Amino acid sequence: MEDFYESAKTYLHNTDVEFSGASLAELNGHMAEMKALREKLARGLPRAKRIASIFQIPIVAHNPITNSQFNAFTTIINGDDEGFIGDSQKLDLINETIGACMEVERSHFLKVINPLYWATASISKVLRFPFWILETSGFKSESFEKGLAGSVVRLVEMILIIALLFYIGFNETELKDVIKGLVNA
Repeated sequence: MEDFYESAKTYLHNTDVEFSGASLAELNGHMAEMKALREKLARGLPRAKRIASIFQIPIVAHNPITNSQFNAFTTIINGDDEGFIGDSQKLDLINETIGACMEVERSHFLKVINPLYWATASISKVLRFPFWILETSGFKSESFEKGLAGSVVRLVEMILIIALLFYIGFNETELKDVIKGLVNA
């Protein structure tokens, strides 16, 4: 998205450049650069739209005259002759999408470096393992898992896991954090 932003910024800036008195070579060089930027933006547009959609960034512009809607990112290369969404607004929407990506990246990084997250995730997988075996062998484990028998299996597994974590050296507060993570999962 950052590369898309830089390309869009350069493209939007260069569309406003006027070449009065420029040589033919300078004009041809500018046209070639604009063509390359336009191709790069067109190729990056589906990805940028998808990422903005994932993070629910509202990139839809509204034309009050025709009552039609259009994608603000698409207007970067297709133009917005009526000026319903300004160039700075288009760049702001890309920046908002970049900010959302950075926030998710930060959140995932914090999970990666948090050992309690990994312990909780691993324990949840272990607790789910017997039911996964039943499902893989063709049984419908939903009723078994939600019933008394499933609760007993989970209780036994939980006691074994807590004993193992205690044996490994987890202290009381770390065990509470892991159990809270399992209960909330």
